[in-house]
Amino acid sequence: MDANILVNTYGKKLTLLTKKQRVVFDLLSSGMMIKDIATHLQLADITVKVIKARIMVLLTANTLQDLAIIGKCIQCKFIKD
Repeated sequence: MDANILVNTYGKKLTLLTKKQRVVFDLLSSGMMIKDIATHLQLADITVKVIKARIMVLLTANTLQDLAIIGKCIQCKFIKD
């Protein structure tokens, strides 16, 4: 798939995330573990798991590796709400 198409596709999908989902997405895609994210954001582990599940549905990602790949997209990094 063309890089520009990927950037546009995931750029549009990232705008669908809420601010909290975007924070969790950024932390997950940087390799942080759910337990560490929960501690960092002062949330329960299960809350972070639910947010992660919703992110994966919205971004049509099947694995955490998919999230990491989306997160590494340089142009997508600059799409912030």
